[in-house]
Amino acid sequence: MFWSRPLLPEEVAFVQRFFGTSLNALLPRLRIYLRRIGDTRRALSMNGGRLYLPAGFFEDRNPRKRLHLAHPAVAGIFAHELLHQWQRLQGRKVTREALRLQLHAICLNSDPYAYSGGSDEQAMLEVFLQASVEQQGQIWQDHVSAVIAGRPLACMQAVQRHVCAEAVS
Repeated sequence: MFWSRPLLPEEVAFVQRFFGTSLNALLPRLRIYLRRIGDTRRALSMNGGRLYLPAGFFEDRNPRKRLHLAHPAVAGIFAHELLHQWQRLQGRKVTREALRLQLHAICLNSDPYAYSGGSDEQAMLEVFLQASVEQQGQIWQDHVSAVIAGRPLACMQAVQRHVCAEAVS
């Protein structure tokens, strides 16, 4: 079995900040693994709460230490992978859909993460609800990165409420 660890308290706080209670059922099972196979510069999310992250995401490149969650790119990618866990809780077949999207991207030279943003929060919520698993992940990544960078996107408020399982007006 590959090395893994549970989320540290700072990482749990991050999950709760951006997902509210929507991942509470999965929190005890969420595990961080060091990405060692394949493209070790990219993150990966698998069934059962498994998150595979590159060494560069951790302090001193040490996976026993905290993630660099103050860095907008690291926080955004971590949130992207967490969103895939959220999607699974919503009943989406994330691995199957993502594999199909990645194969399509290779064969047709397309970007499975590209999306057209909405002009206001209701339009952005509609974009999010119609998006593929990878587009939703990218939308969420862009949102979290912007928040961490101190430049929150006003159009993301309805999406934030939706993901956090709050009533969307």
